[in-house]
Amino acid sequence: METLKLLVFVGTEGIYHDHAGNGQFLTSMLNNTDTIEADFSQDYGILANGLEKYNTVLFYTDVGELTEAQETGLLDYIRSGGGFFGLHTAAASFRESEGYHDMLNGFFNGHSPYMDFTVNVSAPNHPITEGLVDFQATDELYYLKHNPDASHHLMHAYDETKDQTHVMAFHHTYGDGRVFYFALGHDMAVLENPSFQTIIQRGALWAGTRI
Repeated sequence: METLKLLVFVGTEGIYHDHAGNGQFLTSMLNNTDTIEADFSQDYGILANGLEKYNTVLFYTDVGELTEAQETGLLDYIRSGGGFFGLHTAAASFRESEGYHDMLNGFFNGHSPYMDFTVNVSAPNHPITEGLVDFQATDELYYLKHNPDASHHLMHAYDETKDQTHVMAFHHTYGDGRVFYFALGHDMAVLENPSFQTIIQRGALWAGTRI
């Protein structure tokens, strides 16, 4: 397999997550694989002019704003075949950027209390989930404004506090690019979960057309 060149892009405007520390942990974890070379960046300028050397960009961002040039650069990159992996608060980012959220097909709409819950595999034959079984996670269970007809669902979770089931992971295409979103990722309790790490690795490889 050709090595995947990945950018872990971190925004730090949010106050409820250690985006920089968690993003650096994810970057190190991905670099410990044989198939991924990951860079870490907090430089928004790279979105307008600098993504072309990467096969996939992983967004671990929160709130923030994109300039027109940055949003256009990102969306053109994906339309042209670049991969996009949105993680956790990526759905709560850039709230005025309609193009970004149209691409992602997800917009943060609240979450459960921080708690233990089960993540269920909905599509066990997909390359991201193949061989995975349902697993326990300690995290926020995200609620999303999301069009279920526009994406393929891979995982879901039942929220006992609301008696509702919510999608946890989905994918679709945007132009020639692949888009994958995974709702977990609040803190180290889930970042160190082996199933979570497998999904991060496979999600990056899938978005970059390596699997």
